[in-house]
Amino acid sequence: MRPSLRVLLFFLIVSSVLLCVEERLGLDSATSQLFQDLNTVKAIDRQLHDSLPLFINYQLQGGYFTMPSARTYEAGLLGVGYAWVPPYNLWSLGFQFFNKIETTGNYWVYRKMLDPNFGRLGFGDYAERAANVKFILLRKEDGFPYLPDFALGWNDFFGSCRLSSFYAVMTKEFLPCNVEATLGWGNGRIQGFYGGVAWTPWRNVNNPFKGLTFAAEYDANDYRHHWGEHVKGREVKSRINAGAQFDLWDLFRFSASTVRGSDWAASAAFRYDIGGSKGLYPKTFDKPVYTAPIDTEPLGELRSYQELAQEMAFAFKTQGFDLYNAFLVPGKADTLWMKIVNVRYREEEEVRKRLEYVLAALVPSDIPRATVVIEAEGVAEHEYRFRREDLARYTEGALGDNEFSVIAPLQEASSTPSIYDATLLYRRHKPIWLLTLRPWTRTFFGSSKGKFKYEVGLSLGSEGYFFDTIYYSLYGSYTALSSTQKLLTHDILNPSRLINVRTDSLSYNQSSSFHVDQAFLQKSVNWGKGCFSRLAVGYFETAYAGVSLENIYYPVLFDWAIGFEAATCFKRAYYGLGFQHKIRKLTEEGYKYFPYIGLQYFVDFYYQYRPLSLDFKISAGQFLARDKGIRCEAARTFSSGLRVGLWYTLTNAKDVVNNHRYYDKGFSITLPLDIFLNQSSRTRVGYSMSAWLRDCGARANTGKALYPTLYWERYNYSGE
Repeated sequence: MRPSLRVLLFFLIVSSVLLCVEERLGLDSATSQLFQDLNTVKAIDRQLHDSLPLFINYQLQGGYFTMPSARTYEAGLLGVGYAWVPPYNLWSLGFQFFNKIETTGNYWVYRKMLDPNFGRLGFGDYAERAANVKFILLRKEDGFPYLPDFALGWNDFFGSCRLSSFYAVMTKEFLPCNVEATLGWGNGRIQGFYGGVAWTPWRNVNNPFKGLTFAAEYDANDYRHHWGEHVKGREVKSRINAGAQFDLWDLFRFSASTVRGSDWAASAAFRYDIGGSKGLYPKTFDKPVYTAPIDTEPLGELRSYQELAQEMAFAFKTQGFDLYNAFLVPGKADTLWMKIVNVRYREEEEVRKRLEYVLAALVPSDIPRATVVIEAEGVAEHEYRFRREDLARYTEGALGDNEFSVIAPLQEASSTPSIYDATLLYRRHKPIWLLTLRPWTRTFFGSSKGKFKYEVGLSLGSEGYFFDTIYYSLYGSYTALSSTQKLLTHDILNPSRLINVRTDSLSYNQSSSFHVDQAFLQKSVNWGKGCFSRLAVGYFETAYAGVSLENIYYPVLFDWAIGFEAATCFKRAYYGLGFQHKIRKLTEEGYKYFPYIGLQYFVDFYYQYRPLSLDFKISAGQFLARDKGIRCEAARTFSSGLRVGLWYTLTNAKDVVNNHRYYDKGFSITLPLDIFLNQSSRTRVGYSMSAWLRDCGARANTGKALYPTLYWERYNYSGE
């Protein structure tokens, strides 16, 4: 038993004896007061975290059936759902960025109400996209358990706003009675005061009905007079909606209720804490940290340079690293200098820990220092400098992770030693090719000939390095299934008046099932002191090729970075490897073609706010359609590695959609693949979607950008 545990046990025993004596003697001392305070804190903590099951409405909001409440999900939770709310089919998606900000999106389908513009072309029934947000200004978890939760929200604040509402609402839980009550007020589709009550009678009983909740609400939606309402949904016989919700395994929710006193409504929803997920499977295929064999024999007759290099290369390989260079650098304190590539782990803390155990076990006792440079995408990013005595203390438990990260913080990567100044122990060449086969998909919403269109296929390619320093990427794709072949390549209702740099995207896959998507070379350089550059040339994506240059200043211990990027882009032909020398544009006389060479350039500013795991990017410059402006991006990265972001672009392009000036905006999601695997992986899969496919604010891919590469290699570093 450790000394610290003995001391703690002794303290608890003595405290318990003193408490018993004091109770018998009727004494009141600091010790008894301490225990009373601890019990009080425990009771308050239990009260703060004890909650009724969250009731969600048909729009996937914290609420009842049609009305919102002041309660919401926990951060990182993803929800999807479908509801039949006569006369609507309602599809919903929700994601919780923060505990106090609820965001949901709805797709309302007006059943048997043909779209006036495109209904007969194949779009079918009218549909409305709605974005909703709710800000919870006060929660009981804030430390005020006796006050009701309070929130402000806006429904359908984006787009045509046919079903928009503003509301203020408060909700109070009465835990001893298993009841919650809500009172709110709205303006818009929700008109005036509303309320609701929910009762979960068996929530503390371990039986099949534990997740059953009964609820009733006063529905304040202005069905009769609101301009955006379905013509068959205006009849109201009763303002009281009543029904129940059943929560199954804390994953699925099913609910049903009356609505307007004339119909029945029902929904099914799925939720998952994807932001806090540890993965669907335990990482059983990950090797434990290195422990044996241990060899600290000094270099000499019993342990040659070659033996040291081979031991290091093998140990690193088993831990998920590739060793590419190893040098012995002489000096006042000889240093073992190594360059490795992390091929498995996505968190800096895990990389550091595994490196430390390998080095502690294998660095010769006559070499007092070890330097490890981390390289990714062909650029040396940062390095660790360890003292052998600190490594020994760490593995013995005398030095903690936080202490060690302060003693040996991330530092700027040093240049590779010269063979004239150091002894080369090991060198390995980078792979020339690495084949990858993966599926790909692309989706479109709201086309004139259908609500949802898709393209799916396979992508096959190779990537690697020439001369160990020049990265290349060569990928081709094949479209196996597509529902976009009959779609027009321009918007009938809201045609773009800009040069068509993006709105002709469908023409590429309509012209041919096979495309060379990427075929480019890239050279990246670390100039030292936080300065990085890259130069890329070739086919960057299906639509564009060209030459790009990027420079960035991003020191290892900085939360911010600044950079400049520029690219000359050539519009590719719709099939083959040729180029379009002219690009179409809608004029008063119809479509005409004009000479085009794209030039995009930006000054980029990045900032990472670590307390909330937020990162921001602001880019100012010229976009592909020659419009000038700024693009603002914000994203949050969760403990699971999930990153969810939003962007909004303001340019001088006068693009008009539905009689309103349009600015490019959308969202992006990237997810680590190892959530679905039983071993760690650095691979990330992503998806992004703009509100509309337009030409304003468009930019071309130009190779592997520097900031994301550096950001993810340093992700989760906390040793400041």
